[in-house]
Amino acid sequence: MKTQIRLALVAGTTLLAAGCQTTLKDFPDTAKVLERSDYLARKPLGGLSDYQEAAQRRVKELLAKPLTVGAAIEIAMLNTPKLQQHYQAAQIWDEDLVAEMTEAAKLESDPTRTAMDWAAARLALMKSVNTTRPREFPEAYLGVAEEFIDTGEEVRKAYFEAVAAHQVQAMLEQAATATQAAAELANAQYAAGTANRRSQALQQMSHAEVVKSLAEAKLDAIATREALNRLLVLWGDDANWTAPEQLPDLPEQRPDFSGLEEQALERRFDALEERNGWASWHTAVDVRSEVRENSAALLTRYDLAKYQKETVLPLSQTILGETQLEYNGMLLGIYDLIADTQGQIEAGREYVEALRDYWIAEAELTQAFGGTLPKN
Repeated sequence: MKTQIRLALVAGTTLLAAGCQTTLKDFPDTAKVLERSDYLARKPLGGLSDYQEAAQRRVKELLAKPLTVGAAIEIAMLNTPKLQQHYQAAQIWDEDLVAEMTEAAKLESDPTRTAMDWAAARLALMKSVNTTRPREFPEAYLGVAEEFIDTGEEVRKAYFEAVAAHQVQAMLEQAATATQAAAELANAQYAAGTANRRSQALQQMSHAEVVKSLAEAKLDAIATREALNRLLVLWGDDANWTAPEQLPDLPEQRPDFSGLEEQALERRFDALEERNGWASWHTAVDVRSEVRENSAALLTRYDLAKYQKETVLPLSQTILGETQLEYNGMLLGIYDLIADTQGQIEAGREYVEALRDYWIAEAELTQAFGGTLPKN
């Protein structure tokens, strides 16, 4: 059993450091945890200003550029109150911890699969106790690390929601400009007697529908931004961060995660905490089921986004191109051209939403898996 525990922990904790090799000896043993706890009980908590000032400087540095998912997770690791409580309790609430997180962030190589939450968890655990006599990773620490991972997954999903909402808003603003031009042209033609009342009303109705959709999109952009602000504990000028213009691109290759269920059993904290009898068997069933369900969702979202990108978007572009040619040849009218332009914008909007759903599905699979997904 001890060998099994050791293998599971070694496999799981290799993900705790971005770019760093980790073994069981890196983690605190039970005796040292008790020794450290007794020490902390006798030592009053130090000043908080050093950490706060260093964290605020780092947050402003990250917010000076369009917000990436990695930057969002790093900010959450610095600002989230429940994580700060662990830093305070372990007496590591200082500028050195902020500096080490900053260095860990520099090791991030994949902007869509950032592991800053795992890196922060490892730093918090490693700095919290003396590890000169490693024996066995205490189960109590699994719950601490799990809070870091849960926070990271919440931030990932909120981030992709927010970026997608801003991107959809920008698309609908373009559509509103096009429909407004069509409505104004219809008004002019009706006044000149070259268009009937029905044609004028149709263009007005088309513009009205886009205006309503744009209003909903703006509200959605605000709501998703504020949801992320709450997770990152941002306020004042910091809450006015710049969103990227678009979501990360869809991976070129379809994900293929063979053996994911077995690996999840070696990484999920709930599976590590319950290793005997009925509880262990029931947890294993749940873990396997969740991984299968989320894997299916990820693949479906990938296929839908890829179909929208490679089939629907090119078709809408072809339609618009042909309409442009026929309009230039005076075979179609301006309303046909505007309608097909709107169609292309709508196809783009649907792709953004499909892409958003893919990245959210990957974040959910990452959570179900218990760590950064293996590369294809």
